[in-house]
Amino acid sequence: GVSEFLLPLYVKEIQSRRDSPLILQSDRNVTVNARNDQGQLTGQLTVGSEMVEAQCQRFEVRSADGERVLFSADEEEISIGTEKLRVTGNEGVVFSHSVETSHVRAEPFQDLKSFHMCVPSFSDPPHPCPPPPFLSRYEK
Repeated sequence: GVSEFLLPLYVKEIQSRRDSPLILQSDRNVTVNARNDQGQLTGQLTVGSEMVEAQCQRFEVRSADGERVLFSADEEEISIGTEKLRVTGNEGVVFSHSVETSHVRAEPFQDLKSFHMCVPSFSDPPHPCPPPPFLSRYEK
């Protein structure tokens, strides 16, 4: 059935019938809070009209079977666990700090359009790498 709550709802479990989806609906957003035994907020998921926001110690996206972590993020690291990372933006990708990879390649039968590498100087004061040169021939 359909229920409407005008004040906060505190429950141990909410389930839909086996043949029906569980639908939570709001004119503004839907927020789910997780709390520890002391009542302190430990995680929060908010689904709004323009954004989904998660606040927690660690965020994970898993494969359909739940076996593999495809994406995870915490305050120290973001990890992408797929076989391939594809960057589709016109500007490509820019890394401000170190990168470690076993190989860099273009799509099959396509040229690697540009690759700029600079090793910073360790002199005193250190000399940072200049920005990559503008390559006008690759403009669209």
